[in-house]
Amino acid sequence: MTFNTKTFEASLKQGILVVTPNGDSLSYRDVDIHREGIELKDYIQQEKIQHVVVDLGRSNYFSSLMLGVINSLGQSARQNGGRMLLCNASKEMQTVLRIMKLDMLWPLVPTLAEALKAVKG
Repeated sequence: MTFNTKTFEASLKQGILVVTPNGDSLSYRDVDIHREGIELKDYIQQEKIQHVVVDLGRSNYFSSLMLGVINSLGQSARQNGGRMLLCNASKEMQTVLRIMKLDMLWPLVPTLAEALKAVKG
């Protein structure tokens, strides 16, 4: 399964939904980010996806709107009995995640391969 929108790329890998924002959220209209986030969240709920990995590697920074969408994806996974991990965050984004304490909710690992391994463990 591959789920591509203007803002996100998503695919199932080993039963885990991998979501990759397609670059800096400032490149997209807020309405598109919000709508496409809802589509992903609905997919997680309908398909009973338990685990989500968000690959942040395509941008150095994501806006609060994008982080809100990512947070909602993690909440959906948690409602399904699973978890969410973040990976490939830039140094700048790691700082933002720490300040917002999102790294306490959603563990941050260096690479996608490590995230896929860790989410199941």
